[in-house]
Amino acid sequence: MNSVLLDEIIYLAVLPLLSVILHLFFSRFFPCRVESRLRLTAFYILYIGVHALLHHSSLSALPLMAGNIGLILGLSLLYKGSLAWRLYAAVFISAVIILSDAAVPLPHTNFGYRLGLLLSKLLKLLLVLLLRRLVKDEGRGQPTGWLGSVVLLCPCLSIAVLLQLSGSPFFQLYPQLFPVVPALLLAINLLVFLLIDRVLSAQSERSQRLLLEQQNSYYLNQYHRNREFQEEALRFRHDFNHILLGLRSRILSGEEAASTAELDALLGSTGQAQAYCNTGNPVIDSILDYKRQEASATEIDLRLELSLPPRMMLDTAVISVILGNALDNALEAVSLIPKEQGTERYIAVHMHYLNASLFIRIQNPYSGSVLQGPGGELLTTKSDKRSHGIGLRNIRQTMERAGGLFQLAYSGQLFQLELVLFHIERDQRGGGQVSEGE
Repeated sequence: MNSVLLDEIIYLAVLPLLSVILHLFFSRFFPCRVESRLRLTAFYILYIGVHALLHHSSLSALPLMAGNIGLILGLSLLYKGSLAWRLYAAVFISAVIILSDAAVPLPHTNFGYRLGLLLSKLLKLLLVLLLRRLVKDEGRGQPTGWLGSVVLLCPCLSIAVLLQLSGSPFFQLYPQLFPVVPALLLAINLLVFLLIDRVLSAQSERSQRLLLEQQNSYYLNQYHRNREFQEEALRFRHDFNHILLGLRSRILSGEEAASTAELDALLGSTGQAQAYCNTGNPVIDSILDYKRQEASATEIDLRLELSLPPRMMLDTAVISVILGNALDNALEAVSLIPKEQGTERYIAVHMHYLNASLFIRIQNPYSGSVLQGPGGELLTTKSDKRSHGIGLRNIRQTMERAGGLFQLAYSGQLFQLELVLFHIERDQRGGGQVSEGE
């Protein structure tokens, strides 16, 4: 058989392994957008076809490499997750593929070329399987700032260094030493990848710990408030007979006006329960009651318009992040409005449930300008940014992971955040709709 034809047959025979490697890598870190396996297979077959066409084209090395990296970036669109993390993952796996091909030290013969095709694919497969076992964060983190620069520059610089050194006169004289360079670059990229994973995992654990502490404070506050209300109810019940006897004697003695005033006062005192949020959803009630206390302490009016059924089956972590931190941001923004400015200091919370979906709208005025980052994201005005790192960006990420909708708008010194959570089922043991307005 013709040697060139045999080379091409072997190349095409091992090429599907590349699709398996890419899917194993991406699926470890991101959920797939394509639910149908048949459709996903079709996308990867299309990738193999285009990759083969590029291989047989007359393009030079640099455009050919750019085309292959572009194909991998296109495959990353088949998966869900943070855009920055998917971009880094695509560039990283591209660098692994390129460096693995160059790191296989075989003689430049027909047999060496064919064996190299197989060994390089097996090396990539082994590295991806190893990464699948070693990584912890599963792509949930957000590489930003210096961390984002490092993770993107490392694979890009590795490819650039490899291209630069491939034309070096030294390695042209000693080609047997050249595989050492891609092997070292490959090891560096793998170590950086694992280091970044550990950093993001630590950040994720820290955020979870802060979230648990926040949830505990909500529940502890709710416990104390419920206990105070129960104690007040017990005291009133204990004194109720004595109060009735006193009122009866005063009415019999003709003091009807004083008795009526005293009854009104008693009715007012029993109305304190209205200060508690009672939708029948403990997590929501705890958060709103806790934030109501904070708002009251800073003379901010927290207006609630709630139309919720009891016993919604909510994800505690999701609702705590989005509702608790959205209200934190609103409280901070409103507290910065000077009282002498005359602007109404309030936060309006609208929540209603329809068609197994929870709709949340939070509105509040603000003073001054809104700070934006280079990517259009809103920046915190808090001085201690490390301790207040959840913010709107993480609310957005939480909504994306939960499959919900996130939209914010600000104009005319009014900020509005709208959130929608889908597929919120109800415990059928619950009662009907609970509404509360203030």
